[in-house]
Amino acid sequence: MTLTDDTRVRPALREPLRRALNWMLSLRDAGGAIVCPDHGVEHSGKSAGAIVLALELMRAGEPDRETLKAGAVEQGRRLVGNLINEPNSPCYTFRPGRHDPFNCSNSVIDGGACSDALSELVQVLGPELDSADREAFRHASLLHARTYLRYAILDKGIPAQRAWGLTGLATAQVLESDELLERAALEAVGILEGIQHGDGSYPYHPLEWGAAHPGAGDVSSFYQSRVTAFLLFALERLGRDPTDPIFRTPLMRGLDFLLGLQGPDGVKIGLVEAKPWYWGAEYEVASHPFDVAALCFGHEHFRRAELATAARHSFEAWARHLSPSGRPTSHKPGPGRGDSYQCPLFWAAHASWAARALSQLELAYRAPEAPPKLGSGIDIAVRAYEDAQLVRLEDDAVVAWVRGARPAWNLHHGSPHGAGLLQVVRKADGRALLERRRHAAAQEAEWSCRAGKRDWKRGWRAGADELRFSFWLSRVHARAGRVGQALAAPSTIWRHGVAGFASPVGSSSFASRAAIELLPDGVVVRAPLGFRGGEAIEGSEVERRYRIDGEGLEVRERLIGEGAARDVSYHRPSAAREVADSGSGLSYRLG
Repeated sequence: MTLTDDTRVRPALREPLRRALNWMLSLRDAGGAIVCPDHGVEHSGKSAGAIVLALELMRAGEPDRETLKAGAVEQGRRLVGNLINEPNSPCYTFRPGRHDPFNCSNSVIDGGACSDALSELVQVLGPELDSADREAFRHASLLHARTYLRYAILDKGIPAQRAWGLTGLATAQVLESDELLERAALEAVGILEGIQHGDGSYPYHPLEWGAAHPGAGDVSSFYQSRVTAFLLFALERLGRDPTDPIFRTPLMRGLDFLLGLQGPDGVKIGLVEAKPWYWGAEYEVASHPFDVAALCFGHEHFRRAELATAARHSFEAWARHLSPSGRPTSHKPGPGRGDSYQCPLFWAAHASWAARALSQLELAYRAPEAPPKLGSGIDIAVRAYEDAQLVRLEDDAVVAWVRGARPAWNLHHGSPHGAGLLQVVRKADGRALLERRRHAAAQEAEWSCRAGKRDWKRGWRAGADELRFSFWLSRVHARAGRVGQALAAPSTIWRHGVAGFASPVGSSSFASRAAIELLPDGVVVRAPLGFRGGEAIEGSEVERRYRIDGEGLEVRERLIGEGAARDVSYHRPSAAREVADSGSGLSYRLG
């Protein structure tokens, strides 16, 4: 979408993105390579993000066009130099890809980004490029798409990775019409639509596509928007109309689920997460550039005002977490929080997807606010996402999320919190009313207990693979100069991933089995107490009733049976008010 001269993208939207780009470019070595300070490598797929950031800022009217152009061309030349013929294969891939483990990526992610960025260089700069650069960029983009992406987008096990590869293939084929590329792209679109759940959510790594643990097949707040954003982007490049009924329904479902994850402050509920080990907190904003793209592209095509409003909130939350230097952060410091696994260079490069939506974001800021669905003080909204077993409750005072059943989980795979109340956010100030610590058994608004003895077989089943993975985490920390964390990683994983899962301590949030009953004004959850990993404690049961009434959330908890559990207790939130405790049950309000 093109803005007229009197509606150029406002500086307040461009500035955070330019800051992130400047930080990326400050990491260049003498040869122009953007070298990751954490991993010590040139992440080629993320250098591609710098290209797109520069090009989109140029389009948006950012001053100093020649500096942006020079940076984009420099990185384009580096990508061409990193395109290598795989040994004993017809495939050409962008190094390092999967060949350097410290790249922390693979060839379909990097290749999708690189083919895309090189094609964009040709399309945006065109005659401004010298003929040698123009032909080199064009050739590299198409060569990778023809020899690698056309196959990878049909056989990779993770939907978000297939979709990222699809963006590169779709953008490459703009340079030269190719029936084989188009056919592969449309087949990939159909496969991605087929793996989507009926409620709009996507499994992070479907079991039928090779996931090694059931928890990896859970849905992911972090990855949800990528598939939708990439599909919207690719369909346009393929000359297809996203509003066509063939595409519209799954795209709208994906956007609806994304809206359901977002809170009033623009931050998503991070406890719905198939890949929790990526994050050092119970939420993250690193995925927000993909959210902004999905919401803005969706608003452009489907004209739903709530998409524009959500895009604004998402961008503002991301910008609040950007450091003055332009180095992104995934979350704010707080109790029980630590460093995230993914590096800030990844997050800065991913800002290119918000940059791609700058013109749409500007128009979203100019669009009227979504008509309030609430506001009388008695209006309520209850929305259930059945496949994810997620219920979103909203009134004038709060937004709350409740989860029912979920897949079995371990330290690194699957959502660590369920079978009850995930979080409550107060609208007046954006405050999260429940403290959440990922590894804790005693959590606010949850029952805790003990049952049986320490079960090392259960702990080993849950954590043996994670313990082996801890040695890789040690290498990553050591590479980044975090010697203390490198030495501590194996013992930390042993404590949380093996001993923690062997522990006799149980919680109402641990059980993977739960039943939900929707009410006109809320939801009831019935579930057993459980051990870490999801195993139920025999004979135990709690009933948990959550209702909204226009002034906040009413919680009613009842212990139906202890069964094999002992020392059962409930942890009342510090923000609770109007508390009534009857011994085997209690009630209170949050809001």
